[in-house]
Amino acid sequence: MELYTVPNKYGAQIPLKTEVRDKLSSLDVVWGNMFEGEDIDPQLVLEKEAEFYRGAPPQWLNFYCAEKNHTPFVKRDIYTKITELIQKKSEINHSISSINLFHQPGSGGTTLAMQVLWDLRKKLRCARVIDSTSDSKAIAQQVIHLFNLGDSKNQNTVLLFVDNKQTEENDGMQFNSLREILIQNIKHSNINANAPVVIILNCLRKKARLMLCTSLSKEEQENFHAKHMEVSQRHDSHKEFHGFNIMQSNFSQTYITEACEYLKPLKTKKRPRNAQILSFLALMNSYAPGSYLTETWCLEFLDKKNHISGHPTLEKQMGAFADLLVIYSTCSGGAKSQDRCIRMAHPMIADKCLWLLTDAGVTLSDTAINLLSHLCPQTVQPYLVKIIKQLLKKRETHLPEGEREEKLQKFSNLIQDIKEKENKSMCVGLFRHAAMTFPNDPFIPQALARFYYIELTDYERAASWAKTAIRREPNNSFIRDTLGQVYKNQLKNTNLSKRSKAILQIGKQAFKAFEEEAETAEKEVEPGTQEDGVTNISTVFNYRGLFGYIQVANIIFYKLNKVNQEWSKVLRQETKSHSLIHSEESTEHQSLLTSLRQRIEEKLSFFETFLKYSKLKIDKSEPEYIWRDIEDCYKNYIRKEDEELSRSFAGLLSTLSHITISSSVSELEKITEQLREIHMNSQTESDAQNYILANTILSQKSANSEILQVLQDILQKLWERQDRNRSPEFYLLVLLLFWPDGEKKTGNTPDLKVCVQYMRQSYERTYHKYLRFRYLVPLFFLGNGGGLQRLVHQTKDTNLLVGETTEGLQRIEGEIRNHKVFALRGQDQIEVSPHNPASVYNTDLVSFYLGFTIRGPVAYNIRYVKKSAQFVDKHKKRIIQRAEKVDFIIDDLRPLIGTEQYSTIIAASTNNEKMEKLYSILSAGYEIKDTFYQSLLKNERDLIQDLINSGKSYS
Repeated sequence: MELYTVPNKYGAQIPLKTEVRDKLSSLDVVWGNMFEGEDIDPQLVLEKEAEFYRGAPPQWLNFYCAEKNHTPFVKRDIYTKITELIQKKSEINHSISSINLFHQPGSGGTTLAMQVLWDLRKKLRCARVIDSTSDSKAIAQQVIHLFNLGDSKNQNTVLLFVDNKQTEENDGMQFNSLREILIQNIKHSNINANAPVVIILNCLRKKARLMLCTSLSKEEQENFHAKHMEVSQRHDSHKEFHGFNIMQSNFSQTYITEACEYLKPLKTKKRPRNAQILSFLALMNSYAPGSYLTETWCLEFLDKKNHISGHPTLEKQMGAFADLLVIYSTCSGGAKSQDRCIRMAHPMIADKCLWLLTDAGVTLSDTAINLLSHLCPQTVQPYLVKIIKQLLKKRETHLPEGEREEKLQKFSNLIQDIKEKENKSMCVGLFRHAAMTFPNDPFIPQALARFYYIELTDYERAASWAKTAIRREPNNSFIRDTLGQVYKNQLKNTNLSKRSKAILQIGKQAFKAFEEEAETAEKEVEPGTQEDGVTNISTVFNYRGLFGYIQVANIIFYKLNKVNQEWSKVLRQETKSHSLIHSEESTEHQSLLTSLRQRIEEKLSFFETFLKYSKLKIDKSEPEYIWRDIEDCYKNYIRKEDEELSRSFAGLLSTLSHITISSSVSELEKITEQLREIHMNSQTESDAQNYILANTILSQKSANSEILQVLQDILQKLWERQDRNRSPEFYLLVLLLFWPDGEKKTGNTPDLKVCVQYMRQSYERTYHKYLRFRYLVPLFFLGNGGGLQRLVHQTKDTNLLVGETTEGLQRIEGEIRNHKVFALRGQDQIEVSPHNPASVYNTDLVSFYLGFTIRGPVAYNIRYVKKSAQFVDKHKKRIIQRAEKVDFIIDDLRPLIGTEQYSTIIAASTNNEKMEKLYSILSAGYEIKDTFYQSLLKNERDLIQDLINSGKSYS
C-alpha cells in the first residue's frame, strides 16, 4: 500500500505517503484504507482467524477480513457504552479526554478496544500505543503529528488506545505523565481546534471496579452461540479454539476442566522439557496474563544439548501440550521464529494447569526456581526479565474487608500463594535465587528484606538484605526506605520495656536510615530534568524518610515513657535531667536527645505545609494513619501552648480552620489579638503574614469593614520594599486582599500581574520540588460578598466541589488567548492557571470560579460563554415558545438580575411573557447569558438536545 489515508473531521480521507508512517514508530495506526486493495492469501486469512480463536491476541487483519466477509466479531454489551462515551467526549470542549476500561484478564478487553478503533477508523484517527511503558515524550509528539496530518483544515481527533498490561501502579503514573506531556505539546504547537485533539481509551487489567468481566449477558450468550455455529462451518479444528470456546461457554469451569483432563497424570520427576515449558507458561500466564515466551527461546530450551535432529517445529515438540497453547506471529503476515510467540490459550486454562501441577506435587516455587535457573541475564530478552521480576515483586491493590480504601498487598500474588500453600522458607529460597540471577537488581533484595522483617521478624537478615539493595542502587530513596522500616519495626516489636539504652540504640539506627533516605530524596529530580546521567529520577517527592522519622520518634516516646515517665520531659526538653540519662546508661545518646526536638519540629513543619497545600489527587488524600501519627507527634513533643502560635503559615492556617469549624468567634478573636501583639512587637514579615491571615479567617465569622484597609496598608508597605525573594504565602495574601472587586482603587496598589509572576517564581524555588505531580489544594475562593467576606476559605468540612456550580462563589469573566487564561476585571487582565489544562484549547471568552492555591490564582470550571451566548441568541424564538420550567430558570438567574427585576418577571401571567421579559435583560453580557444557558441545560435538557440534534446548535 503506497498511500495511507486518515480521515478529516468531515469524514473525507486524506492520502499520505509511506514516509509519514515511518515517523509514527511508537504508534500502531489504523489507517482509513488499511488492507484495502491488497491481494491477501485466503489461507493466511484462515490461519490468522484460527490463531485468534485459539487464544492469540487479535490483529487488524482479523477485523478487516471479518468486515469484508460479513462475519463480524461478537460485540460485548459494553461496546455500545464505550462508543457512546467516545461520541460524548468528542463534543466536550476539552483538548484531551479519557475513558478508562477496567477489565478482567481473559474477558476480551483488548479485543473490544481494538474493535472500537477499527470501527471508527474512517471517522477518527485511530492508533494503539505499541508499548505503554515507552517514552511518553515520543508518544505525545507522534500523537500531535497524527492529529496535524494534512493541513490545518484537515486536522482530526486521535482516538488513542493505551493497553496497560503490566504494572497497574506504574502505568497509572505513566498514563498521567503522557496526558500532561500531551497538554504541553498542544500548547506549544499552538493548536486551536473546535474538537478534542486526542481521546484516550485507557485499558486497565483489574479485578475490581470492572466494566468488563468473565460473565456474559443472555444476549451475549445468544450471539456467541450463533458465532460458534458459523466458526464451526469454516474450521474443522474448532474444538481446539479454547480462547473462543471459553467465552462461548460463558467462561465455564466445566469446559476448562474437560479441556485439561488429558494432562493427568502429570510427572513430578524427570519431566520432559516440553512439560517444563508448559509449567513455565502456566505460571507466567496465571500471574502475569498476556505474557509469553518467544519461539526462539523455547526451541533453544528444548534442544539444549543439540540432540534433536531434523529441526521439528515447536508445535510438534510440544506434543499433546500444544492443544492448550497458542503459537502466533506478532506481525500481520509474518511467520518467522524471531517474531513468533507462545502462551497459554487463556488465563483460566493457565490457572487450571497450575492447579493440576501443584496438585501433582510440582510446587509453585519449584516452577519459578526452575525458570530462573534457565535464564541468562546477559542474553535473555528484557521483556522476559521484566515479567519474571513482576512475578516476584508486583504488589496488587485490594480492598480489605470492611474498609473503604484500597491498599497494596504486602507481596506479589505469587509470593503470597507460595507462603500460604507451601511455606515461608520457600519464599526466601526463591528470592535468594532471583537475587543471584539478577545481581544488579535492587528491588529483589529489597523485597526479600521486607519478607524477612514482615513475615519472619528476622531483623538482622532483613537489615543485611536491605543494605544489599542500597549498595545496588544507592541513589534511590525508595530503596533506602526499607532499611529504615526494618529498624522501625524492630524497635516497635521487640520487647525492650526495661532497657532505655537498647531503645535509643535501635532508634538511633532507624533515625540514621530515614535521614539518609530523606537526604537522597532531596537530590532526586523529576523526569526530564536529569542532566548528569547519575542523579536518580523520581516522579513524586519521596517523603517516607521524613515520615518514618516521625514514626520512630513516637515509638521512642511511648517506650521510654513506659520505662520512666520522666523521659517525656527530657524528650520535650522541659528538663535536661542528666541524672536520668546517666542512670539509664544512655549518656552516649546525649547529642541525639539534645537535638531531637528541633529535628522533629523541622519534620512537622514540612508536613504542615505538605499536607495543607497539596494532596495525592483531587479525590484522594493521604491515608488516615499519616495524619494520626503526625498529630500524635505534636502531642508528644510540642506543648499545646507552643503549638498554636509557633506553627508555620500553613500550620496556622490549619489551626485557624479547625477553630473556625469547632469553636466560637471569641477563640478566633483571642488568637488574632495574640498575633497582633506579636506582630507589633517583632515587625517581621512572617509575623505580619500570620496576623493578616488570622484576620482573613476571622472575617468569615465576624465582619469588620475597617480592618481590610489596615491590612492592605501593612502589605503595601512590605510590597514597596521591592524584595523579589519573598515566600509564596506573602504573594498569596497580596492577591487575596488586593484582588479587584469592581470598585475604583485609590492610591498606589501592588501590580497583581507582577505579583502573580513573582508568586509562581517563588513557588518554583520553595515548593515545586516537594509538591511536584501532586494536586494543589485551593486555599480560598472568590465569593459574592464584599471586602474580606468575599473570600471563601476552603476548610476540610466546606468540601467545595470545584467542578460544579457552588452557591456563594462568584463567576469571573475571562478570556483565553494563546492557550493562556486571563481574568478580566475592568482594565486589568491577570493571567491565571487553568485547573484543568485540557479545557484550554481555543481563543474565546470564558467564565470561571476563581480559587487560590499556593502557586497562584486558578480558574475552576471554565465555560466558553461566547458559544453559549450565541446559542441562546440563535434559538431565542424556540426557547421562548417551548420552555416549560420557566420559574425554575428565573430562580437560577435571581442572584444576577436582582430582586426588583425578579419580581417584575415572575409576576407575568404566562411562561411566554416571562421569557420575553427575561430575554429583554439578557443583553447585560456574556456571563448572564451563560448562566441562562446552564439553567436551560439543567431544566430543559430535552429542549436543548432537540435543538442540537436538529443541526441548529452553535457547535
